[in-house]
Amino acid sequence: MERMGKKRTVSSVPISPARHVVVALRMAGIAGQDKLNGVFSYLNEGHRWMLSIYRTRHEFTAKTVREEIAKGADGFLVGIPGVEEALAEIAKTSLPVVLLNVPPGELAVRGRAVATVKSDAREVGRHAADALLSQGVYKSYGYVGYRTDDDWSRERGSAFHDALGKAGFVVRMFDITHYRAGIDNRASLIRWLGSLPKPCGILAACDDRAYEILDACNESGIKVPSEVGLLGVNNDPILCENSLPKLSSVQPDFKEEGRLASELLEGMMGNRTTAKPVTRLVGIKTIVHRESTFPLSHAGKLVQKALAFIDRNAARKIGVPDVIAHLKVSRSLAELRFRELQHESIYEAITRVRLEEVKHRLQTTRDTIEKISSDCGWTNANALKNLFRRTFGQSMRDYRDGRLKHGG
Repeated sequence: MERMGKKRTVSSVPISPARHVVVALRMAGIAGQDKLNGVFSYLNEGHRWMLSIYRTRHEFTAKTVREEIAKGADGFLVGIPGVEEALAEIAKTSLPVVLLNVPPGELAVRGRAVATVKSDAREVGRHAADALLSQGVYKSYGYVGYRTDDDWSRERGSAFHDALGKAGFVVRMFDITHYRAGIDNRASLIRWLGSLPKPCGILAACDDRAYEILDACNESGIKVPSEVGLLGVNNDPILCENSLPKLSSVQPDFKEEGRLASELLEGMMGNRTTAKPVTRLVGIKTIVHRESTFPLSHAGKLVQKALAFIDRNAARKIGVPDVIAHLKVSRSLAELRFRELQHESIYEAITRVRLEEVKHRLQTTRDTIEKISSDCGWTNANALKNLFRRTFGQSMRDYRDGRLKHGG
């Protein structure tokens, strides 16, 4: 029991004032919403911020930045593209800023107290390639870039292309790099989709683009997923769950991007004078398979392995026994799975790949027909000439002359 008259002392830790942080994130899609969730996740760990939140580039302007600075802003998190004038205002100060998937603009000149956090676009492309390859049913692959050809779109496509190239496949690209005219023309997209060897596995740069592809396939009678297996990026539930069929999608870890951006900003606000520029990449969270892609299959993996081997070696005069030896299974099993999934025999697949190479050589070289025949696996040029005419309805010479005449 306490003695009367004795004072009690209560020890207390002074509470630091809340930092004033300006957050500019586009909320139109799932990416911005999840990044904001990541910010709140970081704050729930015990950090004290007072937030000013802006959701569109029309709200987050140079005037807005000047007003926030006048109110005593301590730092900025910016994830809205197209706000160069606002970033230029921040660049006039030493205030720290973390950019989420947006270019630095004039902040690049200022240098210090600038960090960038973004989704690892190349990891998105690699994982998408692995996901479609593992389904084991596709004869070909394609990538459809975003209409504005942003860096993230090019990087996703490049990584997708490279990963499938290592597996022995050629990826057909529909992006500004390869189709500088009419990329956003619906008719050209439908023509491109129609030209793909089926079934084809396609990665779209994002769910919005995948939704457009689904609509184009439905209009032109291309069946998804039996003729085109389609994978988007972002896993936006509004688009993915309401498309027909439902859309499979790569899910980046947007929440972790927001959390990491907050952690970096907190560190810079504590020591802005020595903070050097830094870039952090965040990988994917998962791949969500819905109706627009095939389910995984052991048989599919076997067929995919065979197709990759054929694509790499068809011109080396390989035969069916070489493919069987590579697969290390019985011929009857290999032929059965091939018929089930590819609707052709192994021999027909070898011949198809060889003929595609013949067409390519006719278009791009001046080599004689005899040399092309030999280089593409035929010992008898006349046999190839007859097969080419039966398959394509014209002679090899007429095909070459026609392509040259029309600039092909």
